[in-house]
Amino acid sequence: MTTTKTSMKTDATGVLSELDPDGAWMVGGAVRDAIAGIEADHPDFDIAVVNAERWARNAGQRLRAPAVKISTHFDIWRIPLTEGQIDVWDLPDNDIERDLRRRDFTVNAMAAPLADFRIGEFDASLLDPFGGRFDVQRRVLRLVDDGALRDDPLRMLRAVRLEAEAGWRPDAELRSAIKRDAALIVESAAERQWEEFRRILLSDRLPWALRRLERSGLLDRIMPELALGRGVDQRPVHRRDVFWHQIDAVHWTTRLTSVTAPRGTQASAIRRELEPLLQVHGVRAILDEWRLPLRLATLLHDIGKPQTRSVDADGSTHFFGHSELGAAMARQRLTALRVPSQTINRVELLVGQHLRPGQVNSPGKPPTDRALHRFHTALGDAAIPLCWLFLADSLATAGAEALLPRWRGYAAHVARILAWQPRRAAPAGRILDGNAIMEATGLQPGPLVGVIRARIDEAAAVGEITDADEARELARRLADAEAVSPSHLTAVP
Repeated sequence: MTTTKTSMKTDATGVLSELDPDGAWMVGGAVRDAIAGIEADHPDFDIAVVNAERWARNAGQRLRAPAVKISTHFDIWRIPLTEGQIDVWDLPDNDIERDLRRRDFTVNAMAAPLADFRIGEFDASLLDPFGGRFDVQRRVLRLVDDGALRDDPLRMLRAVRLEAEAGWRPDAELRSAIKRDAALIVESAAERQWEEFRRILLSDRLPWALRRLERSGLLDRIMPELALGRGVDQRPVHRRDVFWHQIDAVHWTTRLTSVTAPRGTQASAIRRELEPLLQVHGVRAILDEWRLPLRLATLLHDIGKPQTRSVDADGSTHFFGHSELGAAMARQRLTALRVPSQTINRVELLVGQHLRPGQVNSPGKPPTDRALHRFHTALGDAAIPLCWLFLADSLATAGAEALLPRWRGYAAHVARILAWQPRRAAPAGRILDGNAIMEATGLQPGPLVGVIRARIDEAAAVGEITDADEARELARRLADAEAVSPSHLTAVP
């Protein structure tokens, strides 16, 4: 028999060396990955031990990290690491085999003594009562027990996530059980649903994973707003209904932002036109930073359409106000999933503004300086992911084959938007601040000062004024116009 030698990063090995091995078992994914030869970037360790609280608190003191109880149903304690975490499970009566019987998949139902695991040699001491090692070799996910999904419905999402992240394939019985029990996923805590779904969204195999979620029935339960788009016709402009259009858009967002070039003649030609943009300083970094909200917003960008659909006498469909409604719906759904507020805010912005890149210019004309100034003022760094959402949306609408002859124009349009710079950038960011405006106009503090300040910034950006004297004159004209006809001014969008 060959000896299993694990390969762990130095930081993970250092963490394990601080833990008391006496009576402790390494279980679950860490054992699975060690046997499979997978080296995790952010190690997650599951440790089963008698008196989990005492052991976890002692380990936390050694690692200078607090141990916190994370389950109301089980005695589970978590020790956060700089990268990764340690979850400590209580082991009643020191019965490790009973612990393994209640786990999800056979590849996760193996255990090795911590003392052996941390030196990387545990063939002789490995506990594998359900044939998990054989399933690791086959890269197959198989249930330990038919009732495992009912015991913890989140395991259904975990199966999809493991397949998306690392290629673990559910066997036929598991796929059938997920379809059978899909409705139970709503019984899982929202935070746990989001954590699994978040990792699926970040996976390179996201388009495939969404189809797996759709076929299993899980997607309709996690994102019920998406299901409303099934069968909602969008012809003659769109080739697919609302639901499948959004799935297709995610496919293109993934391909257009991937670090590696996509396969296929059409996809390669489409991506090739965007390479100069991806090489511009800062673009790739911003796309990476917005990876999660961009993919999530792409998935949800048209969820407001079913409730706003109208049909003209000639059969043309319209969805007036769907972006605004969709943004509100996205916020409501993501709030229910306990998604972090920064991600919610970014998704809401992208969904609410997703039509804007296509509306920034009049048909047949390039965008004006004024329109581009307003675009960048409203969006900031979000301008870059929003343009990629626009491109993916366009490809999903018409299809790659139909859009390819015109694709160079789409890429040029985005390049023009992102390359725009104001005609004049004041050293302090603006020619006049609020105090200077009030001094020039005699206005008191209030919203009107902010509106006039925005108008002056815009005029400077597009070259209509060039110095402070002209800015003060413009401020006085705007204030006088407001005095004659109150409330006719509006803030720059």
